[in-house]
Amino acid sequence: MKVLVAGASGFVGGHLLECLRLGGHEVTTLGRGDGSDFGWAPAEVDEAVGAADAVVNLAGANLFAGRWTASRKRELLRSRTETTQRLAVACGRAGSGALVNASAVGYYGASEQVGLTEDAPAGDDFLADVCRQWEESTSAAVEAGVRTCIVRIGVVLGADGGALQTMLPIFRKGLGGPLGHGRQWFPWIHVDDLVMAFRFLVEHEEARGVFNAVSPNPVTNKTFTRALGRVLRRPALFPAPGLGLKLALGEVADVLLTGQNVAPKALQDAGFRFRNAQLEPALRSLLS
Repeated sequence: MKVLVAGASGFVGGHLLECLRLGGHEVTTLGRGDGSDFGWAPAEVDEAVGAADAVVNLAGANLFAGRWTASRKRELLRSRTETTQRLAVACGRAGSGALVNASAVGYYGASEQVGLTEDAPAGDDFLADVCRQWEESTSAAVEAGVRTCIVRIGVVLGADGGALQTMLPIFRKGLGGPLGHGRQWFPWIHVDDLVMAFRFLVEHEEARGVFNAVSPNPVTNKTFTRALGRVLRRPALFPAPGLGLKLALGEVADVLLTGQNVAPKALQDAGFRFRNAQLEPALRSLLS
């Protein structure tokens, strides 16, 4: 299959390209960097989408690259909705086989409810609103009859990027610990399971709709930090006070101090099998 991946230059994108190629797919990329096969000019988007059997869209500015000022919030939203809408229109025009579009479990907002499935309502905070509009931006593809999958991604764990790479230097010094009270849910997923889920959705023609991409075994933030400490053989006893995080990071700290207990019901119902479903073995596989 010919698969176009938009926004492939990041941590997840690199793993996804390798996963798709190992699966025998021919992969091209769309992005702003010189290393991409196509750029975001309208004619290039149409050409790239027209040549592909399926499109995977990961594009979007990094949520944690700075404080959420008013201008930064506009950029976080625009970088997701405009690129998604452009791809969705192109997919509809080309009659593409599939559009598999990223979103995030932030869609559900901060919640203590256990086992949130894909039919749970959206939250009412900034990130939830971004995710809602991001997903709605696929409407042109849906209305044109293109098979469309929305992938709500949790905290992606990988040794070479994402949240875990940021945490490792602190934890290796024995200075890590829970964020705030530590009781907030931590909806994690091993990067290998995430990219296999994307490949699964590309390959399975019956798959469409919303899919939570998280481990079937969510943990609290405190449980996660203790497991990471055990794997690294370091103490994980130094909590990061919530007030300090808010003073340092502003509104973005709320994402770290709250969470969701999310279940990957749609993926499992579709037949997807997680290879790294338990936290501590998953951490050991990444850090061995």
